[in-house]
This record gives sequence, C-alpha cells and structure tokens, in this order.
Amino acid sequence: MDLPGKPARIVISGYTAAGKTTHARLLARELGWRYVGMSTVMHELLGVTGQAQEWEAGFDARRAADVGIDRLADEQMTEFVAGQEHVVVDAWLQPWLQPAGSSVNVWFESDHRSRAMKCAVSFLRNGEQRSVAASSELVAAKDLFSREQFARLYGISFSYSPEVFDLRCENSGFIRTPTLDDSDRGIRDFQEVLMRDVENLLADRPS
Repeated sequence: MDLPGKPARIVISGYTAAGKTTHARLLARELGWRYVGMSTVMHELLGVTGQAQEWEAGFDARRAADVGIDRLADEQMTEFVAGQEHVVVDAWLQPWLQPAGSSVNVWFESDHRSRAMKCAVSFLRNGEQRSVAASSELVAAKDLFSREQFARLYGISFSYSPEVFDLRCENSGFIRTPTLDDSDRGIRDFQEVLMRDVENLLADRPS
C-alpha cells in the first residue's frame, strides 16, 4: 500500500504479550512495508540469542541495573526510524520519542488474562510448558518493570494516551484457550480487524 502524503511509518506499542511483534510483522507483510522491532536492537545490546530469553529474570535485571542500555536502544531506534519510510515499527517508547505527526501510532490494548495465555503459548511454540498461572506472574512482573523503567528514564506514564496514539486496538479475548490452534485462530481474527482499522485510519488521515 502506498498513500502519498500520509506518514509512511506505523509505530506499534503496548504491554508485554499484547501481540505487538506478531501483528507488526503481519501488518508489514500485508502493506508491503519493512518491519523493525525493538527486541532485535535489545537482543544485540544484551547479547541475547532468542526471544525466550526475554522472559528470564536476568534480562530485565540487566536493564534495570544499567539504564544506559535502554537509552542507547531508544537512540538507535529513533535514529534508524527517522531515515525510513514504509516501515512498521514494534517498539515500546517510539510513539513518545518520535516527532509529533511523523508516524501513525497504534496502541494494542489487551487484558491481563489474554496476555498471560499469549505468554503461555509463546513458551509452547518454543517447546516448553508453562501454565497460565505462571505466565500471569511473568506478565505482571514485566508490566511493573516497564512502568517503573520508563518512568525512571523519561518520566513517561506507559499506557494508552489519546494525545500520543492515533489508534487504540483492543486485542483482548481473541485467544480463549492457551493452545496453538486457538492462538493461531485468534491471530488471524485480530489481524483482520487491525488491517481494516489501519487502512481506514491511513485513508482518513489528512495529507
């Protein structure tokens, strides 16, 4: 999709396990745009080789002990995105860090239980078993870390704000059970909603 005069950048944010990475990748593919994710940048800075390692306590502990890691990651992402067009970005803080009006900012809203089930399915995809209860504790810890870290770094209240975001997409309830089949179905169903809403937003956005 090419819409002359419209910002050719979409930035997706939201809490852990809201579906940002999965749907940012799918959205980029459907639009024919490039995808870039903050996880890749953070993995390189921390020497992490797999997404599963993000769930380990040491991952966030290192970030908390040295906030310069997050600052450097944000600087690298901001600099990179500024020189790109036709790109979908999956990054926690970019909607706040990008110049106003330079991107279409999308917030993924997803309730805690839905995200706990998505977390459990993520472990399944990596060949591991993790209960929804255990996944819920992981998600809660990640939420707390994100709020504290981003407030400490930039004084940002990490949550949906209509002043920051152009679109708020509800991603709760699309997965009913923590199974691969149900997750795949939920991904397909939400992607249809997301694609429709993004296309409508881009088409209506003033040139």
